[in-house]
Amino acid sequence: MRPNIVVIPNDKLSMRNFKINKVHNFWNSESCGERYALGNSVAKKFSNEKINRYKLEPYIKKLANFTEFKDKDVLEIGVGYGCDHSQIARQKPKSLTGIDLTKRSILNTKLRFKILGLKSSLKIGNAEKLSYKDKTFDAVYSWGVLHHSPNTKKCFDEVYRVLRPGGVAKIMIYHKHSPVGWMLWMKYGFLKFKPFKSLTSIYAEYLESPGTKAYTIREAHELTELFPKKEIRVQLSFADLLSGNVGVRHSGFFINLIKVIYPKLLVKIIANFFPIGLYLFIKVKK
Repeated sequence: MRPNIVVIPNDKLSMRNFKINKVHNFWNSESCGERYALGNSVAKKFSNEKINRYKLEPYIKKLANFTEFKDKDVLEIGVGYGCDHSQIARQKPKSLTGIDLTKRSILNTKLRFKILGLKSSLKIGNAEKLSYKDKTFDAVYSWGVLHHSPNTKKCFDEVYRVLRPGGVAKIMIYHKHSPVGWMLWMKYGFLKFKPFKSLTSIYAEYLESPGTKAYTIREAHELTELFPKKEIRVQLSFADLLSGNVGVRHSGFFINLIKVIYPKLLVKIIANFFPIGLYLFIKVKK
């Protein structure tokens, strides 16, 4: 039997496509949020995914403030399982467009919208090269997507390009200084006798799709340098508290032990005084 050989390209364009394909393959195997879609019917699965999502992450509705999308031309980058996209649709935007890197997410979201009687223009798309003219949208929304792109800065520049003057973007990317990152470093750095392994490498190799990135607040300002107005805040995530269906990729003695002794209350208290947490919520205005 011939061994499987992975050929690593050596030119920039091929390497970029290679990285994008790895991200695509990871998320095409399971849409974000799909593991919470439990039930004996398709409609029940979508309903349960919505309940579980906002139960685990009540801050999403507060930070996203979906009501602000009413009467606007809205683009969501990375629709995933379609939960937030359906919340936007319920606000009666002037128009709604959604893209995702994977066919799986687009098909899931189309099915969800058919069942719910909602409308959106949905298609496969790449955040690094949006297929829309300049100044097309009043608002752009993206939750936990752009940090998976090989060129996250290009994604933010594209958001700026397709926004109209006065338009607003609400985007969540991962924050570097988080309990999630520290726990992953403990397991894959310290306990593997690799104490000098960087958090950048930890996120890229062990958090979700290959090449996942996390940013500091200063780096977030650099990503959004084109925008004259911005708000950036750190949010403690459910994963930082080891709540919900976390640790699936990192199961074993270590994660089971941590879940037993993990001081959730202490972490919450610390987060009230210091900017720690996996989520970096960014609101910018053109």
